[in-house]
Amino acid sequence: MTKFGETLRAFRQASNDPDRLNRRLTQERLGELIGHEMDDLGFSGAAISDWERGESKINVQDRNVLIALIQVLHGRGGLRTLDDAEQLLAAGNYRALNPDERKEIFQENPPDLSAPVASVEPSQSNPTLQSMIGAIFFQSPQEFQTALEQAREGPSPAWPRVLVAFFRRFSDRLSASRVLKFILWIWVWLFAWVLIMPSLRWPFSNRDEALLAVVIYAAGAIIIPALIGVLTNTKDNEFWREKHSVSELNLRLYIHQGASIGFHIGYFFVFMIGLLRYNLGVSSRSWLEIAAAAFLIILGYAGARLVPYNLLSAYKQLRLKDGRIFFVFFLVGPAWGYFFLGSYDILLTKALGVFIVLSSITILLVMMALRYRQSGTTVIPVYWWVIFWGFIVICQILAFLIK
Repeated sequence: MTKFGETLRAFRQASNDPDRLNRRLTQERLGELIGHEMDDLGFSGAAISDWERGESKINVQDRNVLIALIQVLHGRGGLRTLDDAEQLLAAGNYRALNPDERKEIFQENPPDLSAPVASVEPSQSNPTLQSMIGAIFFQSPQEFQTALEQAREGPSPAWPRVLVAFFRRFSDRLSASRVLKFILWIWVWLFAWVLIMPSLRWPFSNRDEALLAVVIYAAGAIIIPALIGVLTNTKDNEFWREKHSVSELNLRLYIHQGASIGFHIGYFFVFMIGLLRYNLGVSSRSWLEIAAAAFLIILGYAGARLVPYNLLSAYKQLRLKDGRIFFVFFLVGPAWGYFFLGSYDILLTKALGVFIVLSSITILLVMMALRYRQSGTTVIPVYWWVIFWGFIVICQILAFLIK
């Protein structure tokens, strides 16, 4: 059990639940009351238990959770004074309460706001550099500062002990599973480079080369998002563990959908940049292709994380019918490959291809903006998609006639 966990348990056990015949505040009840303070679903008793046992930790960025926790404990008589609140925050190496937070929590007896706020953050000669190092190797700036001070004790020079402290902390955070996952991400990156980038190496020398590039692109557009979805872990994520009403199957499907959306958005952005590069006569470079492949992976991972959360925030539940239209992205790769194979000679015509792609993107964005004004969502109805793809086909026909 961590110091924060011990302190939290002591304050919780000293708190009474006035709605439950003045019984001791349970872990389950504490999680519910935190949710009431934040106007959301709160936390389960298992999550509170993990905090108290040191199995998980409230993220320093989740300041609203910490404030809600202190408000609940203070309102139920377990955490009585400002010093108690500062003791709890200091035990977890969290920032002390600022004047507004103190006034909000201790409304019945606000402290002297003119007095300086006690801070648990140590002085730093170079805050920016040290905070960056601390974020990489340590969970908090305080933990980093403590390790630094301990390493400085002893005969000079101190840098060998400081260096060993950094490497020791880094090695402690490594595990076979984390290293394996990192290697798997490298493989996905290489797959993206091998499968996707040939479709962007223009001009093609002949029809057979174009066919091969498009076929492996279509395969990669299915395989790469699927791999990103598989490597996007939610079982160890505390947020999703607490959402017991969310179906695991629906969550995994939306993770894969988000990976596909992010991947294809990244691809068409890279495609547009490649089209401009081609029109300007700038040759491609291997390092640019490697960076572009990494960009696709990053956007795919971001989509996998964002899509299920955004749908849950918008609809308060994760149902397949709420985002079913976007499952069409699973077919975008093969559909685009077929379209591109039949019209790459037109798209690669100087300036004409840029006009077609820009026109299509403009139409899509206008559709999304109009949809948002009408319904407050950017989810586009099926018949709008028919109009969008129909415009692309018309542009293709016109370009062929012009040529």
